[in-house]
Amino acid sequence: MSTDLSPPGASPQSERPATRRLARWGVGLPFALLVLAAALVARAPGFSRGLFDPDEAAIATMGMVVQHGGVLYRDVIDRKPPLAPLLYALSFWVTGSRKLEPLHVLAALELAGAALLIAAEVRRRAGTRAAWWAAGLMVAGAVAFHPVDAQAANYSHLALLPGCGAIVAARRGSTRSAALAGVLLGLATLTRQTWLIGVFPAALAAWYHGGRRWRDAAVVVATTAATILAIGVIVPFGPFVHWTFSGNGTLLFGFGHSQSPLRRAGEAIEYFLIGHVVVCLLVVRRGWHREDLDLWLWLAAGLVAVAAGFRYFGHYWLQVLPPLVLLGAPAIASVNAAWVRVGLVVLVAVPTVWYWQEAWAPIHGTSNIDRRAFPLVAEVRKLTSPNDRITVWGSFPEIYWLSGRDPGGAFVLTDFLVGKTAFWSDGPQRLADATPGALHTFLASMEEHPPKLFLDTSTGAVRRYQYYPITLIPAVHRLVVAHYHRVARIDGVTIYERDPHPAAPGPSARG
Repeated sequence: MSTDLSPPGASPQSERPATRRLARWGVGLPFALLVLAAALVARAPGFSRGLFDPDEAAIATMGMVVQHGGVLYRDVIDRKPPLAPLLYALSFWVTGSRKLEPLHVLAALELAGAALLIAAEVRRRAGTRAAWWAAGLMVAGAVAFHPVDAQAANYSHLALLPGCGAIVAARRGSTRSAALAGVLLGLATLTRQTWLIGVFPAALAAWYHGGRRWRDAAVVVATTAATILAIGVIVPFGPFVHWTFSGNGTLLFGFGHSQSPLRRAGEAIEYFLIGHVVVCLLVVRRGWHREDLDLWLWLAAGLVAVAAGFRYFGHYWLQVLPPLVLLGAPAIASVNAAWVRVGLVVLVAVPTVWYWQEAWAPIHGTSNIDRRAFPLVAEVRKLTSPNDRITVWGSFPEIYWLSGRDPGGAFVLTDFLVGKTAFWSDGPQRLADATPGALHTFLASMEEHPPKLFLDTSTGAVRRYQYYPITLIPAVHRLVVAHYHRVARIDGVTIYERDPHPAAPGPSARG
């Protein structure tokens, strides 16, 4: 089945002289180098600053534990898939440090690869000019967000390349490409789990564009499942499924708990349109084509991923961007007026440059790290040795990452014990939303590997943890009282040290 969706007069054979001159650059080496350079420049603010998003500190903590010989979902736990922390661990091992700058370079390389894949697919359908626009819209679109969303190396950014690869491979019309699409979709899911929603559009694309329709669709589903199942060779599969998928029901469907979800949805859409109005206009100009059905479904899957949990973080839009560019970029072939194209370039460049220059401004100082972390880390290093564990009651993973101490209690954040979630009202009522089994896992880990220190950030009101004192969970409070004594208070954060010969906690310590 033909998939050439070019407008009349816009096929590669009938391109205008100016476009034929661009074709000498094609999507070959010079073009690839130019896209790579653009991606590196776009992500340059991250090459000299260590942190943009606390999520990076959480991933770094998980990677650090893996580097120390720990196992994900057993020795360190977060409610996220495993490939990002494994990539962090690999970077730490290769570089011999826990710096995040190499991960920011990796994210830039992934962005360049994603842009090239999208450009190659658009060129196949609509010609060279459209391919240039596709690459530009991908690179610009990925950084046209506030720095915390654009410049981090988190789950969304690291899933971008395999996700784009899955979209493109599923449309290539062979059983081999269908298998590749499934593998890439599995990798994207193992990096950010919402990419799993794409299994339906990927299977449809293989069915629609392939020669062996049902067989190719089945291959996509089977290879996606096999790739995800294969992670059981590296991490315990049951805990992986629980923490990545089945334990997230309240988070994903808690519409009633979210604060002003409809208002914030409108704000999120407005925020996205500011930096991506051109690609949206191009999609409208192109309109509906039956051959694009799979791309529209990919777009719908991305929008579901943005809305999941009703939190609308900016980097969630990265799953929307690839199908949006694939739908919109071919429309540029029918835009003949030079002044219109110049106007579109300006509309792309202005918000992108604005967000890019904003990323150079320090958030908390030259390192972008919350200043409250440094005196706490200094105290932790003074009171512990590298092999000691510490427990941070709260949402402050920077302390683990900067100190090099593994988390006692296994959790990177204690949000899962108290039901704390961004944009939900804080307070004791959140206890009903705690992740099933989290408290048992925390207490069992604290008993098996007692941490040397316990840092209570609720007394310092760090990231709204004043609403979650340890007294909310009696078993945790009893454990601290029975086994620890206060040794310091820094910026309001209370630091407890384990007693050298603690009294027996009694049968109620495990709750």
